[in-house]
Amino acid sequence: MILSTAYLPPIQYVALLHKHGSAHIEKWEHYIKQSYRNRATILSANGPLDLIMPLEKDAGSKTLIKDVRIAYHDRWNAEHWNAINSAYNSSPFFEYYKEDLERFFTQQFKFLIDYNLELLQCILQLLHIQCDCSFTEDFVKPDTQTNDYRYSISPKRQAIFNNPPYTQVFEDKFAFVPNLSILDLLCNVGPESKQYLEKIL
Repeated sequence: MILSTAYLPPIQYVALLHKHGSAHIEKWEHYIKQSYRNRATILSANGPLDLIMPLEKDAGSKTLIKDVRIAYHDRWNAEHWNAINSAYNSSPFFEYYKEDLERFFTQQFKFLIDYNLELLQCILQLLHIQCDCSFTEDFVKPDTQTNDYRYSISPKRQAIFNNPPYTQVFEDKFAFVPNLSILDLLCNVGPESKQYLEKIL
């Protein structure tokens, strides 16, 4: 299975990792804007909120994803962590995972792809999901392999799995919002998140 790199990836992304047990993360593609590569969606008190990680100015459509660097000039990491705290502080399980996640918003990482992988591995560990993730050694041409989800998992496309409702923090204000960041599932469902992911495959 091949996936793009992703920041706090959506539920369907992690469901695929759980299903397949291993994945190649594309390292040699060109950076694609407005994708999950540097954005995640959480549920805030005002509705769905996109957390967009700013990148250094040289990150463009001709930049290889392995060379894309994270920008820290506007303290986005503190802003994202404040937004996550505000959104999930009253969720049933945020307190259990807070300490493990916080370091990703207080430390600085140079490259997007390294940050995303380390954060993903932390999340998989919290979910008790075993998955062997490694980078591709060369660019894999589209439509040459089965189980290639690099471009089908996108904010611009419908989810590839049905996402049955679970209890969300602001359910008294909003109808269920499917396929948010895995963070939403983890904070609201906690240890049963793994079983939920198995149901949607």
